[in-house]
Amino acid sequence: MSRLSLLIAVLLFTVLPVQANKATPIDELLSSLECSKPKPRIAIYSFHATGKLAAFEGYNVGDALAAQLATELARTDCFIVLDRTGLSSVLREQELALAGVVNADTGAAAGRIIGAEIIIKGAVTEFEGNTRGRGLNVGLGLPDIPLGLRLGRRGNTAHVALDLAIVDASTGQVRASHRVEAESKSGGWTVGLDHERGSIGGDTFAKSPLGLASRNALGNAIVKIAPDLRGVPWRSRIVDAVGELLFVNAGRDTGIQPGDTFRVSTVVHTLIDPTSGLLIDTVERDIGSLKIVAVEDKYAVAEPISDLRASRGDVVHL
Repeated sequence: MSRLSLLIAVLLFTVLPVQANKATPIDELLSSLECSKPKPRIAIYSFHATGKLAAFEGYNVGDALAAQLATELARTDCFIVLDRTGLSSVLREQELALAGVVNADTGAAAGRIIGAEIIIKGAVTEFEGNTRGRGLNVGLGLPDIPLGLRLGRRGNTAHVALDLAIVDASTGQVRASHRVEAESKSGGWTVGLDHERGSIGGDTFAKSPLGLASRNALGNAIVKIAPDLRGVPWRSRIVDAVGELLFVNAGRDTGIQPGDTFRVSTVVHTLIDPTSGLLIDTVERDIGSLKIVAVEDKYAVAEPISDLRASRGDVVHL
């Protein structure tokens, strides 16, 4: 094979693989996550993003990252995730039922949206598809051949940073806050033939690794959020009491199991701020304990322990 044929073969048939960073995948970050039971109810709203951070290639960055976080939190099976980014669609469906536009028997009933114990608020503070770039090109010419081989490499680094706050849904108090960030690198090769009258060539280059950086940042967020949620006081309510059976509004998705025991209290007084009209606190009195005997999709069946006399609305907690 002549040297000219060799150069053309290198150009047309050489496949140079794209290299990406070895960032820790989100699955590895979450594999060691320890879950607490029962599962806390978490609501996630769209993240705050303004200016150049608000959109990327036509996508709403705040909505997209919040939806991704909701998905990854649900995958852990450690939380009951309430994705509020699509709440407007849910409310619209309920409005159609209330207006009589859809059949009343099949329409979405109002007043049944599950309340959250914790709200996760987020702000996109950094979202860059190419924070750093680099490149190198090398040319090679052979004697007596008016052609040259050009070989190059280039790469970039994406960066994502989020500020997250864990907020008590009852009081509005921030329980914890975190800044999470991640980077992802990618690189590729270019190859071409140069001639005194022109040049031809091509390249294999990975697109912006922004997606990988986003997923890694969200993985870091979940790892940091999980320990903060272990101390969230889990609460449920007595739905009904029939004879010696108590029905609790906590189903299979909470992670409770037959044999679990919980304390029961009754609300004896509520404290209302006379200035703002806001609920400050509730005064409760312990009245006994119960034991779960069966768990269904939407509720659990329990039996009283000792002389418990529970009524509808009484509070069930750890």
